[in-house]
Amino acid sequence: MTSSRHTALATVLAIAAVALDLGTSQATSPPESWTNERVIECDGAEIRTFLTPGGFGTPFNVVGSNAVIIPKFVLVTIEGTTFLTVDVPGFDPEGANAVHCMYVDPRGFLVDFRGLRTQAPH
Repeated sequence: MTSSRHTALATVLAIAAVALDLGTSQATSPPESWTNERVIECDGAEIRTFLTPGGFGTPFNVVGSNAVIIPKFVLVTIEGTTFLTVDVPGFDPEGANAVHCMYVDPRGFLVDFRGLRTQAPH
């Protein structure tokens, strides 16, 4: 590789490293662009979270932590009718590692889901 290619590659890798680092710290202090706040109840505890700007379908970033809650089995109730919207093959909603969470979204839909709570890498 030429020197300019090494420099370009180093720059790209540095930007990627910074982006990954920001991704793990954003839930602790979410940026202003993250407007999808959700207060969810998981296994009897109230948890303040933010979804990324992508919104529904992205992991819940737990405020004050680098933990994320990843929905794997999601039921949404709209006007009394319940829809299965996510069912990840191989995930056991009743498994020992599954968390059970629910919230009412801003449109009034009841979202009841099971997923995994994990710590994001540092």
